[in-house]
Amino acid sequence: MWQSHSDNDILDFALLWGPLGGPAPENVAAAFGIDISDYNRRLDAAARFQLARLQQGLTSPEHIYGLSAITALDRVPH
Repeated sequence: MWQSHSDNDILDFALLWGPLGGPAPENVAAAFGIDISDYNRRLDAAARFQLARLQQGLTSPEHIYGLSAITALDRVPH
C-alpha cells in the first residue's frame, strides 16, 4: 500500500505531526498502512531527497518545501 503515497504525502504528514512530537504508530498505520519503522525509513529518504533538490535548485517554485522544515526532517548525520 505504501507505494500509492508520494514522498510529499509523508513529508506533509511529518510536518503536520512534527510540532506535536511526531505521529504515534497507530496514526501512521491509519494514514499509510505501514509500521512506524517503515514510516521513519521512508521519511528519512524523502527528506534527504527533497533537501538535495532544494540545495541544487531543482524544485519547482509551485511545489516546494521550506529549506528549514526539510532540514529539520533530515535526521541522518552527514
